[in-house]
Amino acid sequence: MRTYLVAFVLSLLSGLVFTRVFRDLALRLGLYDKGGGRKIHKRPIPRVGGLAVVLSMALPMAGLAFWDNDISREFLADKALIASILGGGGLLFLVGLWDDLKDARAIVKLAAQVIAAIIVFSMGIRIEGISVPFLHTVPLGMLSLVVTVFWMVLVTNAVNLIDGMDGLAGGVVVLAGGTLFVMSVIEDNAVAAMLLACIVGATMGFLAYNVNPASIFLGDTGSLVLGFLLALISVHSSQKSYTLFSIVAAMLALGLPIFDLSLAVVRRYLSGQPIFRADQHHVHHRLLKMGLSQSQSVVVLFGGAIVLEGLALVFIYADDALSALAIAAVVPLIIVAVRFLGYGRLISAARRARVMETVEEEGARRTAVITELRRTARDAESIAALWTLVGDQCETLGFERLRLELLDNDLQQAIVAEARYQWANGQSAPSADVHLQSVWSRELRVTGGPRLLARLHIAGHAERELLGPLTEALCQVLADGLADALLMLEHRALETDEPMQRIAAP
Repeated sequence: MRTYLVAFVLSLLSGLVFTRVFRDLALRLGLYDKGGGRKIHKRPIPRVGGLAVVLSMALPMAGLAFWDNDISREFLADKALIASILGGGGLLFLVGLWDDLKDARAIVKLAAQVIAAIIVFSMGIRIEGISVPFLHTVPLGMLSLVVTVFWMVLVTNAVNLIDGMDGLAGGVVVLAGGTLFVMSVIEDNAVAAMLLACIVGATMGFLAYNVNPASIFLGDTGSLVLGFLLALISVHSSQKSYTLFSIVAAMLALGLPIFDLSLAVVRRYLSGQPIFRADQHHVHHRLLKMGLSQSQSVVVLFGGAIVLEGLALVFIYADDALSALAIAAVVPLIIVAVRFLGYGRLISAARRARVMETVEEEGARRTAVITELRRTARDAESIAALWTLVGDQCETLGFERLRLELLDNDLQQAIVAEARYQWANGQSAPSADVHLQSVWSRELRVTGGPRLLARLHIAGHAERELLGPLTEALCQVLADGLADALLMLEHRALETDEPMQRIAAP
């Protein structure tokens, strides 16, 4: 226990010193986040706190090389764990630092997380079985690689994405790391407990400068490395005891960031939004929009995290029945949280907005088509050419059938026309009686001043109809366009005294 205490105190003191040093240095060098946009803060704040946290964790870990006891010997003998920390953690440290200084694309960060997870798996640290109440350990076999990579990326991303409010990510890491530390001590996994003591100590030192109002941010350097290390230690510990330190227990301990990430993916998918598009609808954003301050929101989230930490400890201590009850308790908690945060209304509103956006785009396209049709129809040299122009655009406008009945005798005599013209989509059902419930129809008067020139009947399938008022407007524009074109044909016929070309109804 003395080694754990020394590691914790050394990392804590280092975190307090290094965080202040890096904060002041970043301000002098202009290495800060300007704020605004999607971000909560409005003033420039350095986001290189991850450098201080990583360095503070590394000091006691490196010091084990000069500290001769059972824990140091066990740690230095675990080459796979050291290689995973240096290889995977080092990669994410560099990518995170690049993102904090220059901004990296989301796909680059995701690729780095996958590569880091594969490094861990190749070192022999992998999830080979999952402990489930009443089923004991379920071996994964060939799925071990997929599950290990998924878990590593899930936890790393979860911690990274929850870093959106002063003190939130750091506090979550401390709570989860403390719970995992208790689990490691219970199962006598000294190496994991020592590493977790370093993580918790360094993060607490950083939190002294990160609580609201924060003077420095964790940044991707810190959140990516911390998430990776928590995932790595949980996998490493699960190999030693499937029944005690299982991935299920670790998932409960890391429940808050995992819930936030999972909810973001589901919410964006159901809303029809790109899954990787950043937004302001994470759990902490919702609490702020409900009127809570940053400090109040953090307290609420910490309360939820503490409940999940308690369920994790119940899971590892209890028998199968109580462990199953601990897992089952998560379901109503999720339902209550989702309803309380208003995600149902948010998803419904996003879906409506998505539909309206699609309708608006399609409405604009059809409006442009019918406007151009009305313009060109006035130049038609014959009623045959006019009807060809109309027929060419009917399918684009979402129409399935069109029928024009000329009612004005003077007009018919002037252009020597048939009384009725019809058009039908060749791919539609030949009878209007088929699928009556899926068909809409409109009948419009084609007028030229006081004269009733014709009657226009338009029909189409409901699945291609725009909103009712838009459909009405498009049909009326077509009717008015036909009236203009028919009057132009009549005018030309009377001027030239030459009958227009006759067309038989198709």
